[in-house]
Amino acid sequence: MSILDRMFHRKKDDLERMPPEIAMGQVEGETVYADDIVAHITGELERIRDERMVYELQWTMNANFLAGHQNCEMDINLRRITEEENMEIRDRERRVYNRIGPIMETRLAHLGSVTYDMVVKPRTYEADDYAKASVSTKILEYCKANTGFAHKMRKAVAWAELTGTVYTLSWWDTQAGDKVGEMERMEVSDDGTETVTMAPIYSGDLDFGLVSSYEVFPASLTTEEIADQRFIIIEQVRDVGTVYDMYGLRVEGESVENYVLTPIPQGVTGHGHSNFTFGLQKENTENAAKVITYLENPSRDYPIGRIAIIVRNKLIFYGDLPGGVMPLRDIKAKSVAGQFYGKSVIQDLIPLQRSYNNVCNKIQDFIGTITANPVAMEDGAVTNMGEIENNGIEPGSIILTRPGAKIPEFLQYPSPPSVVENERMKLEEAMEYTAGVSQMMMYGGTPTGVTSGTAIENLRDIDNTRMSLTADNIRDGVIEMAKIWLKLCKAFAGGYRVLRIAGSDDAGYVSIWTREDINSYDVEYTAENELRRSAEQKKQDFLAALNAGLYTDENGMLPQEVKRKYRELFMEGDAESLSMEELQRKYAARENSYLDQGVLPERGRYDDDRVHLDEHIRFAISRDYQIFAKKMPEYAAKFEEHIAVHQQEIAKREQAAMQQQMIMRGNTNG
Repeated sequence: MSILDRMFHRKKDDLERMPPEIAMGQVEGETVYADDIVAHITGELERIRDERMVYELQWTMNANFLAGHQNCEMDINLRRITEEENMEIRDRERRVYNRIGPIMETRLAHLGSVTYDMVVKPRTYEADDYAKASVSTKILEYCKANTGFAHKMRKAVAWAELTGTVYTLSWWDTQAGDKVGEMERMEVSDDGTETVTMAPIYSGDLDFGLVSSYEVFPASLTTEEIADQRFIIIEQVRDVGTVYDMYGLRVEGESVENYVLTPIPQGVTGHGHSNFTFGLQKENTENAAKVITYLENPSRDYPIGRIAIIVRNKLIFYGDLPGGVMPLRDIKAKSVAGQFYGKSVIQDLIPLQRSYNNVCNKIQDFIGTITANPVAMEDGAVTNMGEIENNGIEPGSIILTRPGAKIPEFLQYPSPPSVVENERMKLEEAMEYTAGVSQMMMYGGTPTGVTSGTAIENLRDIDNTRMSLTADNIRDGVIEMAKIWLKLCKAFAGGYRVLRIAGSDDAGYVSIWTREDINSYDVEYTAENELRRSAEQKKQDFLAALNAGLYTDENGMLPQEVKRKYRELFMEGDAESLSMEELQRKYAARENSYLDQGVLPERGRYDDDRVHLDEHIRFAISRDYQIFAKKMPEYAAKFEEHIAVHQQEIAKREQAAMQQQMIMRGNTNG
């Protein structure tokens, strides 16, 4: 009996086929047939594919223009990107002057400065909820560190900038985590032979991946949010080896059409030149298989949703959404009202790039015509005309003229009109404005006539504000993904689990938690969007306040906290540049972080008692310590004894200093 027979109790001699609405489980008490599910899902997939065809062509155009293949256009009838015909004279230049590439690189560089440090807010103001929120925050930190978050986010931002949207798919990987045991597993071969093997059991762990817009098919193209969609279909082309690794299913590979970045011949461009460029187009991928994942949002009939997985038109899984959570989340570069897919800025840049190429090519045509050295001469004035026609007039050439004929002369061309160069510059500025970047972002220059420091700072603020809209969309998507992570961890993390992660002040820590520690999904960022207030702006604001005397105390001195802030802003925590006091402070902070793991601090020989006392008291009056003291009162008492040791050492030194002063005064008076 196959897996499908065991799951759906299919009768092989049953010839009556059910209608799709019954096959999808809309009528209670009816048997669900695998073939009906496959037919319904693949039918919906093809319907949506036809409806979203224009979007797909636009994404491909974006990719081609970004890669430099810009002499192309969309053919709606053929449903593909085709070469743009050259309707001009043969020698017209058709070169590409790709400004979209560096503009998008500038955007990616600035969006890469955005950070995603998150914190979970407590459900209530109770101490227990604060403690659980702290554990949930550590879980998010662990998930980020364990899933390659930073690398995947760089790719996610690049995909969002290219097509307007990228999707994250989160799941609970049962083959990850620590090995906790073994279990018997029966495997059935094609000939029916049953073999029992021992399979390892793992604790499981969270993971996530990226899904491009090409692979996501929503039930409705005019419904903006995933939560409002009835279902989402994901279609992916996978190597058969990957299919086996993911699902333990061996399938026969086939040739599957897929989008590939490939060299494209440009044909003959200006003045007889030919070349290749790279562009995105459909090619066949060999030894592959299509994997279709159907995700249905929770509804009245299915309170925790449904999921189905199809490989090569065979249903290999059908059941509830894992944890009842829709695992897909969108990250948009630019939201569009009334549309499911976001919009890329490349789409707005394409018309300007076409005009820019046209203007630059006309300038090259003009220069090429001048450098061709056209010569005006009377008919019959030259005796070696055939040689000149074949070889042109090369340096050192001898022109033989008939006696009395007018000497040949080069044609004189007027200078190109200024409107041509002005148009080129206007197009450059228009592209920068459309993309939300400026000369300052692109190459550090300021517009002509802008010399005031205030004006330059205003331009920088405007640039960052426009770019911050995209950054806000990306950060919103990450926040929603983090909520999915917490829900999956609560649903699947069994027993006591151990987190090993690097915490603040370079301190590594181990934290033990259970699913009951997750009771809040209110996630927010620890810092504002860096593009709204960049690191450079923070430095300038700090210096302005410092120069205004806002940081000095009543004695005109700078407190240690201000000096520490200066080092954080301008030295970026470089260990070699830290003062001895800063090193002492970081060491004391590590002692604080170890306390939660039951490691009690001891006064070291080289401890600076004043710095350690300051850091320990800061921690002792925090809410985290209050929660810790209730949970582990004996350790809290030992920690307070440690604080008292530092206080005693300081008192001893002060007393010794006073005695020394009294002795010196006595010697002076005597």
